Amino acid sequence: MEKTKKDFSFLSKFISRHARISLSFVFAFIVLIGILLTYYFLPILLNYGPGTINTDFDREFSSGLTYFMQYALLYVALTIIGITFIVIFTRDFRNIETLKKDAQTDSKAAERLDKIIFKCMSLPQYLFVIIALLPTIIIGIIFLFLGFTSFADVKVVLVAFTISLLVASLAYIFLKSILKSVIVGIGNTKKFEKAKFSLTATLILQLSSMLFVCVLYTFLLSYSNNLEDKAKVLSEHYRQEIQSVISYSNINSIDSLKEVLSNLEFISPNDAVFLIDENGEFINFTNAEVTDFFMKYALDLSKDNNNLVYDYYGTESQGTVIPLKIDGKSINVVVKYDLSNSFLIPIFSNLIIIVIYCIISIYFFSTSVSNEISLVADNMKNISEKNSSDRIGEKLSVTSNNEIGDLVIAFNDVQELTGKYISQIENNQQVLLEQERLASLGQMIGGIAHNMKTPIMSVSGAAEGLTELVGEYIASINNPQVTAEDHKEIAKDMLDWITKIKTHTAYMSDIITAVKGQASQLATSDYSEFTVYDLSKKVDILIKHEIKKALLTLETTIECDPTLTIHGDINNLIQVLINLISNSIQSYEGKAGEKIYFTINADHQNIYFTVKDTGCGMPEETKEKLFKEMFTTKGKNGTGLGLYMSYSTIKGKFNGNISFESEVGKGTTFVVEIPIEKEEY
Repeated sequence: MEKTKKDFSFLSKFISRHARISLSFVFAFIVLIGILLTYYFLPILLNYGPGTINTDFDREFSSGLTYFMQYALLYVALTIIGITFIVIFTRDFRNIETLKKDAQTDSKAAERLDKIIFKCMSLPQYLFVIIALLPTIIIGIIFLFLGFTSFADVKVVLVAFTISLLVASLAYIFLKSILKSVIVGIGNTKKFEKAKFSLTATLILQLSSMLFVCVLYTFLLSYSNNLEDKAKVLSEHYRQEIQSVISYSNINSIDSLKEVLSNLEFISPNDAVFLIDENGEFINFTNAEVTDFFMKYALDLSKDNNNLVYDYYGTESQGTVIPLKIDGKSINVVVKYDLSNSFLIPIFSNLIIIVIYCIISIYFFSTSVSNEISLVADNMKNISEKNSSDRIGEKLSVTSNNEIGDLVIAFNDVQELTGKYISQIENNQQVLLEQERLASLGQMIGGIAHNMKTPIMSVSGAAEGLTELVGEYIASINNPQVTAEDHKEIAKDMLDWITKIKTHTAYMSDIITAVKGQASQLATSDYSEFTVYDLSKKVDILIKHEIKKALLTLETTIECDPTLTIHGDINNLIQVLINLISNSIQSYEGKAGEKIYFTINADHQNIYFTVKDTGCGMPEETKEKLFKEMFTTKGKNGTGLGLYMSYSTIKGKFNGNISFESEVGKGTTFVVEIPIEKEEY
């Protein structure tokens, strides 16, 4: 398999580098196929007489050129014209490799490379039109110049058009494949609107051309077979007619034979009768119109062809030779009969109607296919545009049970995966963001603790200094040796220590004010395994005093396996749940005798911790800000850090989520959701 890929890659590379050679070779080969098809089918479709091609007979009536010579010259001429067109049209292709290197720095080289890509996209259409129409137009002009002599000339034009269409279709397919390799070799990523050829037009072009080929070939072949059948019928008819007339007549000389034949009834006014005497001379005794071709064929070739006589190439008239014995002499009667068909017009009209119907059907079919593909392409384009995230996950309806339907299904699968990936990316971004916030907050609190050590130690030192001064002052009372100046000195030292205490406490106050009271127990994470029962037990112990103090009841219910294991830091999760229960306590605003419901349940993916109260509830403006900022409704008694940090902890350390429902006057329900199989962070 790998070797095949390398070989194909080498072939594509060769075609890309030597596109002009490849195009010329393929064009010459396809034209050869067209010439061979024409060479073979033309005598059949035009009812050429046996022995009239590639013989001396042929040379005599074809300006000295045999049938083969004519097609050899035609092939050479068309090949030279086509390859010349290709060479001129692709003259820039020889510099592809150089242009690819220069295009990165030279804008002119990039423009020339774009021009090559444009030609690669438009050349198949140009060649299709040239190959399909040029031979037919040339032949038509020649016949118009020489003058149409019969329907045979029209058939020649139709045959030329049929073969040209077939060759043009083959050329379009193969040349497009070669030029596609050139574009891939260049590495194009642009769209050239001027070279755009819609899928509808492509399908109509290909399907209609093949339809024309099939219809025209069927029509010409049927017409040719009909002529042969009619010729056999007319030949047999005139043989029997002449033999019957002669058997009832007293014929004893050539003159009496001429007299009898002159009164012969013909089927068509264009039919005629002639004689060939014993000396081999052609006698036109009725002065009927006859060609040299017909006379020579009757004299030289009819004996080798069951006594049938053919007129000039493709002419719709034939004849039959009837041998007779008159007065002991051999006489041949030659009857020429017209083969033109009156049914041709209705058949041709019906074929035109069928072709029109098929073209209309092809158009609607092509439009339907194009529209279905365009629908997928447009949706992909819309998704790729900015501000289109709302379209992620949007699916298309499957309207066909074919490859287009498979494309739509694949698009829907991509949409679903894209939605999942984007959701996962957003979730990961949130997790990373919350982790970063926790890390920043931890660093900040660590820095605060470090900065506050100095003023705390200073305040502690000042307190000890004041203690010593107070003891000294007490000892100096009623001591006659202590003067007023000594008392002033002690008072001055006390004031100095008090001033230092004020300075350091003010500094600590500034730090606390700067972080808005963001105090949190961010101990080093201790990831371990713990059960649902262990968690509920510790929560109950830690919150029991606060519950009793508020004269409330905490009703704990475990609706899952108590031994279900949770991975993570139990202290972090306990802190979150205690914070939620504390908020529920405060929601009752001092009202005693109420209950708070703490429920734990699980499914196959997540564990759910629910804290529910029937307290005051939250208004809409509070709900909108709850997890987005450090927001509180407690005024000076709250910092807003609790719920914000709880949300951050669940997101950042447990890869979970917190949701809530609340209604003013009816209470609030918080749900903490944690995956059972938690990733290690």
